[in-house]
Amino acid sequence: MFNSLLILLPVIGARAISNAYDQDLTSREGAAEALQHANVRLLEELTTFGPRDEDSKLPYWQDRIVAEMDARNMSAVRGYLLAAPQMLGRDLGEQIRVRAEAEVTGTPDERLIRAALQKLPENVAMRIMETERYNPPAPQAPAALPGEAGPAETPEPPSELAEAAAPAEEPEAPEPAAGAPIVLQANVRNEDERRFQILGSYADLAVMSQRWIEGDRSDELVLKLTGLGLVQQDYSDGLSDATALSVSILKSARRSQRLTPSFSDYLAEQVDAALPDAALEPALQEAFRDLATTEVRAERVRAAYGGSINQAGLGPLEVDLDQIQRLAAQTSPGGALTVLAVIEDGTDLQRARLLAEAGGERLIVLVRERGREALKIADAGISWNRNTVLEIMSLTAAGMLLFWVMLSTVRLYIKLPKPRAEPQGA
Repeated sequence: MFNSLLILLPVIGARAISNAYDQDLTSREGAAEALQHANVRLLEELTTFGPRDEDSKLPYWQDRIVAEMDARNMSAVRGYLLAAPQMLGRDLGEQIRVRAEAEVTGTPDERLIRAALQKLPENVAMRIMETERYNPPAPQAPAALPGEAGPAETPEPPSELAEAAAPAEEPEAPEPAAGAPIVLQANVRNEDERRFQILGSYADLAVMSQRWIEGDRSDELVLKLTGLGLVQQDYSDGLSDATALSVSILKSARRSQRLTPSFSDYLAEQVDAALPDAALEPALQEAFRDLATTEVRAERVRAAYGGSINQAGLGPLEVDLDQIQRLAAQTSPGGALTVLAVIEDGTDLQRARLLAEAGGERLIVLVRERGREALKIADAGISWNRNTVLEIMSLTAAGMLLFWVMLSTVRLYIKLPKPRAEPQGA
């Protein structure tokens, strides 16, 4: 029994710790609680940014927005606008909340952004409105037929606001109604996503692969990511267009040297497991052995990459690509690049994805203000659920039983000497 308990205690303890501090926040029972915890911690952390003096919070917040505007980091600008109720202190923050709740047009983020814009200088607010895209709301009622009474007239928006809302570069877009308010869109970045679709073609992949076979190994990670993205898009059960966006984001981060060395090494291991050199090199050498046209070479390269993929090793990489895609969906492709610059391993990637789902582009503010340390607020600590409680109770009972067996063994084998009888009398 003693030996069995010695073996059983570490097993129960390991299971209890693994269940309590499980980092797989997408599948565990407490995923919803973890998301709520991350949201609360994120909003609390935003209140700590900037000076403590209430009168100095507004200038600090405005300066940060101007700096991000000058750096053309619009995802960070949107993040600071969304974080205004927390960063501007109690009085100004409450004013923004009340003003956002009083509006009825647009999503909560859009209403919050419009309310926060009013706390900026007019020239800065106009720069943001001219840079961002606008979403004219659809008409609520069909156009009146001839002979029918038209809707009541509403006051026209200010002329300068209407000029900013008109997208000059897209004349084919429908013009908003005369009385329709202008709505600033949040988290709608289709142009950014198209700009980040940089997988290229099989002809480009063939050129890169031939250079790699000939000894140019300067960017093996980009080469393999391109091959995986292109090949998997050809299969109905492979990577979707959204995950292809993740590959494009990783390639952009790699080429702009935004990936940390540790995360680059982590990705290299994942990619090598999905596309091992032992299978890829012979396949590419066979593809380039004979002269062929560009189309034939591209088809041979496609077959070489498709036949070299290790499906067992591809699974973990697809999980990480899904995390990046969800991160970009909740922020933006540019915002994902900002966050990737501080990530060092897969756990950081999960933390960033959780914070993005909890706070959207407010995560960009955390990263800009605190760096990698900001990601640790996603750690929810012990996940108290039924399994955790039962395992801790089992661990306690096994420990008490081990102590009782040990004490009984000591009393059985170590006997104290009996006291001697002392002589009585004179």
